Amino acid sequence: MSLSIPLRVAIGANTLLCALLFNASAVADDYLPGDTFAHDLPDGGKGPEMVVVREGEFVMGGGRPGDNPEALVVEIAHPFAISKTEITNAMYRRFLKATQSGDLDSLQGAADDLPVSGITWDEAEAFVSWLSHQTGYNYRLPSSTQWEYAARAGSTRSYTWGDSAGESNANCLGCGVDYEGTLAPVASFKPNAWGLYDVHGNVWEWTKDCVDANSKPPLNGMPQLFGNCDNRELRGGSAQSDAWSIRLNARASARRQLRSLDVGMRVVMMFPR
Repeated sequence: MSLSIPLRVAIGANTLLCALLFNASAVADDYLPGDTFAHDLPDGGKGPEMVVVREGEFVMGGGRPGDNPEALVVEIAHPFAISKTEITNAMYRRFLKATQSGDLDSLQGAADDLPVSGITWDEAEAFVSWLSHQTGYNYRLPSSTQWEYAARAGSTRSYTWGDSAGESNANCLGCGVDYEGTLAPVASFKPNAWGLYDVHGNVWEWTKDCVDANSKPPLNGMPQLFGNCDNRELRGGSAQSDAWSIRLNARASARRQLRSLDVGMRVVMMFPR
């Protein structure tokens, strides 16, 4: 099922908040797991294509709940939507043109279907804020646990396809692909069981989470917003990562000001609780 939801324009902070609550409430009960949609934007374009992910639980790092009493079992109590692909240059260029808040020349010649890269965490945050304001829906960066839950799509293995990286399954170094260290157009490889592309390799993806080595991540799917918030967690690995670094349980972090050509983003949209 594919849905396209009309834009509701909101002006002012209070109006925007009401719009976010009203719009999400109006559609939350209409979505089923696996449904896809892309919100209308004021310029006539569309937001990123999103897929609805059901509620459920999983073990961070792999395995099945109950197998290991010391395992970190995360319960995702409510459905959410996540972008099917990494945010593309085309989508990010639309944001820069609309807000006149960034350097368009930095994307000069960048192919529309490649994932945007070289953006800082703060720039990723600005993008999701713009997307929320444009659509009237609550977009944000995924929490680390949301990211892994959606990327696993029910898998308990190291990769969505099994425990061995194999060849030609993802864009990474030594993975038997033609790109070999360079970015691939989004959706160049098979999606996971829930329809998400490139959860392994291509670009590292910013998450909402701060870094704190002395604590467990929240086990309810929410982001970790304490600890060292100058550093933020990255997920998924990149075209310049080896196969070990693109496993579903691989986690990295970087300073929020980092601008690296192998770092990009994916977004989520939250439904009301």
